[in-house]
Amino acid sequence: MKTTIKYYGYDTLLQPTDWRAAAAVVGLCKYFDHFRIEYKILYNVDEKPENYIHGFDGIIYKSDSITEEKYLDFVESYFEKYMTHSTILSILGNDEFSDEQIKMVNDLVKSKTVLKDLLGKTKFDGTNKAVFISTIEENREEIIKNIFKNGNNLYKNYCNEHLIFTDDNSTCRLRGYNVDNDRKTSILGFCFSKESFDANDILEFDFIPFAFSNPDMRETYFVNNNFSVESLVNTNRAFSEQLSNTEGKGDKNKLLLVLQNSKDYISYDVEIISKSQRKLQSKSYYETFFVRLDRLKLLRNLSEKMLNYYYSTNNYTLTLQSEVYYRCLNNVLLDDVILRMLKLYFIDTNNRRKIRANTDVLIQINVSWKGIVNMDKLYSAKKCGNKVSQKLISLNSENTIISYRHKLTSSLCVRDYDRVKDILLKLYDCVGIDFPFMYDFFENAEENKDVVYMFVSGLYVSSERNNENKD
Repeated sequence: MKTTIKYYGYDTLLQPTDWRAAAAVVGLCKYFDHFRIEYKILYNVDEKPENYIHGFDGIIYKSDSITEEKYLDFVESYFEKYMTHSTILSILGNDEFSDEQIKMVNDLVKSKTVLKDLLGKTKFDGTNKAVFISTIEENREEIIKNIFKNGNNLYKNYCNEHLIFTDDNSTCRLRGYNVDNDRKTSILGFCFSKESFDANDILEFDFIPFAFSNPDMRETYFVNNNFSVESLVNTNRAFSEQLSNTEGKGDKNKLLLVLQNSKDYISYDVEIISKSQRKLQSKSYYETFFVRLDRLKLLRNLSEKMLNYYYSTNNYTLTLQSEVYYRCLNNVLLDDVILRMLKLYFIDTNNRRKIRANTDVLIQINVSWKGIVNMDKLYSAKKCGNKVSQKLISLNSENTIISYRHKLTSSLCVRDYDRVKDILLKLYDCVGIDFPFMYDFFENAEENKDVVYMFVSGLYVSSERNNENKD
């Protein structure tokens, strides 16, 4: 929340009362630090302003220290990688130019509308660099503003590009919060009264793009641990650095890996805001999810587990590690993933050993999340499955193994536990091997279904070793 104050020459207090204000605080701190502008952190001053909100930290600053000229200079420095004119000026710093460099300058000019309007009628030929340099320097602010506000991964991704550096807007400038004023807006207010609608928009929201991580990613993140300004700034800096240094397929996978290794700077429940690039997804709104510490600890424990299975077709993709990590964070059990893996045993026949090994790990994780510490029943069920397989293989009845495994998997998928019991009894009669795990399952099928998962996973055919490379 932004508050006007009178405090030893400072006139503004911004407190991270919601994620928008928190992100604006982080962006502003980067801005002030860049220009070495003095500001104060609320928790660090002994005498507090009279009208501050108790329970929240904040920053105290002078409103006139935020100017459009400084803002655009900061944009150019912070997002230098995306400032096309800076790349052109860098090339034009040479005395001689190759054909490739000449072509690159002309292509860069064409790539941005603002540059095309200013320089499009003049073609760079290697001898007229002074014209290009002077034109860019004379229109530098206009160029920066247009590139920044229209960048799909820059300002446009987070805010309405028509509202950059404006004040007193009737609706919030952020994507998903902004409303087209040319349309009927009476439905926004209570009892269809437009006057009852209260919008919250401040100029400082223009600093939110600087708070989100890694603009080169298709999905960016802001960690809202607004316990203090210091924790906000430090956590998001460490988070962004770790995302940059993490290798992985897809931004979601990188996020999960970073969370798994975040114990040095995330040690309590936090809120994470994500924003996908508009050009890549139809959704233009921000998404929020909560990361609770107890789930985060379980996620970190998963780093010791081998979850290395990946399966993809034209219509379906399964990345096992990500599936488990997301369920861990959202406090969801793994039954559906286990059943999916049991079915994939019949589909991905070249990776059956790997599927069984990963399924065993999934079942152990699932049981531990349920609070069942004793794993003896699981190991006993797996041994039974192995013994059944060995006996049927010795009798040259591998088709029987596939048949029973398929029947058990199908029945488990539809939760037909009576059918599962009948199949187990028939298999018991077929092989004459004792199934100790059956007694618990017969007593309470829903509670003890994991032992049957493990038994089914323990069933294998000898061709597994022939069709698959050693792991």
